[in-house]
Amino acid sequence: METYTKDLWVYVETNEDGTARNVGIELLNPGRLLADKQGGKLVAVVIGHNIDAAVKEAAEHDADQVIVVDDPGYKNFLTDTYAKALVTLIEKYKPLSVLIGATPNGREVAPRVSCRLQTGLTADCTAVDIDDENGNVIWTRPTFGGNLMAQIQCPDNRPQMGTVRPGVFKKTAASDSHAEIIKESLPVSNDDIRVKVLEVIKEIGGEKVDLESAEIIVAGGRGVGGPDGFGPVKQLAEALGGVVGASRAAVDSGWIPHAHQVGQTGKTVGPKLYIACGISGQIQHTAGIAGSEVVVAINTDPNAPIFSVADYCVVGDLFEVLPVMTEEICKIKGIPVPPLETSGKKAAAPAEAPKSEPSAPPVWAKDPNHSYHIEMIPPKQASKKLAEDLESFKEKFERFMDHGFTASITDNAMANLAFQTTEVVEALNLKPGPDQVLIHLNTFHEKAELDHMLKSALEHGIRNLLCITGDGSDKMHKLLPEELEAEGCPVTTSVELIRYIRKHYPEFIIGAAFNPYEPEEHEFAKLKRKIDAGAAYVITQPILGKNDMVDRVIREYPDLPIILEVWMSKKLFLLSDVLGYEIPEDTPYDPFETLKEVQEAYPQCGNYLALLGYKTQYPKIEEERAH
Repeated sequence: METYTKDLWVYVETNEDGTARNVGIELLNPGRLLADKQGGKLVAVVIGHNIDAAVKEAAEHDADQVIVVDDPGYKNFLTDTYAKALVTLIEKYKPLSVLIGATPNGREVAPRVSCRLQTGLTADCTAVDIDDENGNVIWTRPTFGGNLMAQIQCPDNRPQMGTVRPGVFKKTAASDSHAEIIKESLPVSNDDIRVKVLEVIKEIGGEKVDLESAEIIVAGGRGVGGPDGFGPVKQLAEALGGVVGASRAAVDSGWIPHAHQVGQTGKTVGPKLYIACGISGQIQHTAGIAGSEVVVAINTDPNAPIFSVADYCVVGDLFEVLPVMTEEICKIKGIPVPPLETSGKKAAAPAEAPKSEPSAPPVWAKDPNHSYHIEMIPPKQASKKLAEDLESFKEKFERFMDHGFTASITDNAMANLAFQTTEVVEALNLKPGPDQVLIHLNTFHEKAELDHMLKSALEHGIRNLLCITGDGSDKMHKLLPEELEAEGCPVTTSVELIRYIRKHYPEFIIGAAFNPYEPEEHEFAKLKRKIDAGAAYVITQPILGKNDMVDRVIREYPDLPIILEVWMSKKLFLLSDVLGYEIPEDTPYDPFETLKEVQEAYPQCGNYLALLGYKTQYPKIEEERAH
C-alpha cells in the first residue's frame, strides 16, 4: 500500500506574462486551513515559462513550499504536457489532497490527472473542509441546477482531488515569504506533444470578458428586454471601469454571449461591487454572486428575490435609473459619458405584470377525454433520498411529456413541504410541453413566494393552474386577504386567489376544484363564485361512476371543460373522509374498471388520475394511448 504525506497541494495557473491567475492564489486561502487540519504542508505547484512573478506571489500567500516547473515547453497550455507534469510530481511527492481551479484549463487537466492516478475527482466545488471523524476532505458542490448542495468524500483512493470554482474564496493579504522553493526539471519531449497552439483568442466580439477577477460587475437579466437593453448596462460598466455580466435568462435568449453569464451555470464571482439590473434573483444566480462584497439590485418588482441578497435595493425602471447613475459617476470622475451602444431599436423594459387578455383555451380543453391529467407529487424538502426522488420525478415527467399527457403537479400535498413545480423544472432542466403542465396552487404561501412562482411559471411557458384553498399547517404562512387585495374578506380562499391571479397575471388559465360530496347548494354557490372570479374549468374530487352533482354541473355549465378525478390506488378506504362514510380496508376496488365506468358515463370530460402506479399501472395507460 502506497504511503502518502499529509501535504495539501494547490495548482497555481499562470497567465501569458508569467503572473499567477487569481484562482490559484485564492485557493491558497482554504488550502492553508485544510493543510493545517491534515497536519501537513501547504504546497503551491507552478508550471509554465518565465513564471518568477507567479512563484513570488504564491510564496507571499502562505505557501510552505512552492514546486516550480519552468521550461519553454510549457509556454502555452497543452493538456497533455501539463497533465503529465502534474502526474509525475504527484507520484514523486505523494500529496494527500490536491486543489485545482475550475477554469477551462483546470477542468481539462484535472480529470486526466485523476484518471492516470486512478483516484476520484470532485468537480466544480464551492466549498471544502475536512471531516473531523475520518480526516477525508469534504467537497461541496451544487447539483440539480444549484437547488441542492452535495457533500462528497473520497475515502479509498489518494490523492483526494477536486476542482474549485474561481471567485468562491478571497485572496489573503500578501505577507513576507517564508516558502521553500523547489525547482523540478521536466522538459517536454516531442512525443508529449500531440497538438499545436496556432492562436490564442482572449476576446469575444472585441470585448474582454474576465468576470472572475473583475472588481466591478454590472449585470443585466431578462428585464433588459433584448440585446439593445444591454446598452445602458454596458455604459454604466464602462463608466465604472467594470465588466458586463448577465443572467442565464439573458444568455439563453441570445441577447449576449455565454462568456458573460454569472451564476451556478456560468461564472461564480466575487467582485467588490455587483450591480444587478433587471435580474429576478433565481437561486442559481444568487449562489453565483455570494462572494460579492456589495450587491446593488435594480428591479421594478419590489418582491423580486434578488432584493433578499442585495445590500442596496432600487425599485425602479433600469432604463430610467442607469442613465442617471452613469451621468453622476462620470461627473464625479470627471470623464465624458460613454456612448450608448444601440442598433437603433428601443430596448423593451419589462412590464411589472402582464396586462394582456387571457390566452386561448388549453389544448386539452378541446378534447379533454383524450388527454389524461396524471397527478405528480414533487419531492419533499425533508426527504432523506432527495437525489433519488428528483431523478424519479424527472423520468416520469419526461415520459408523460413524450406521450402527450398533462403532468398535474401538487402543491405541498397533505401539508408536507415539498419543492415547487418551477423549482423542480429549473433544477432538472425539464421542458414542459404545450399545455402539458398544470400547477396546483393553494393559499399557503408567502406573498413574495406566490408572485415569484407565478412569474417563473410564465417564463417556463406554463399557463395552467388549479387554485385550491388547500391544506396547511402552523408552519406555513396563509395568504392574508389584504395581500391579495381582497377588502372586507375575513379569510383567504381560492376565490380570492383566482381573482388576484386573473387581475395581475391574465395569461394563466385557471381551474377550480369541485367537491361532489359537499352539500349541493353550498358547493354550487362556491362554484359560481369561483367562475365569476375567473375560473375557466373545474377538476372534481374522485368519483366512482355516475354522479348527480357532476350531471348538474354539465347541465348548468355546458361549455365548461370538466376534468373528473379517478382514484387509481387500490386502497379505496383512503377516500373515507372525502366520500363521507367509512370504507373497510379490505373493500375490493378495481381502478381501471372505475376509470372505464367514468369514461363511459362522461365521454365529454377529461380524467385526472390520482395516485397512479408508475411501474404497475402507467404502462397500461401508455399502451392504451398507443392504440
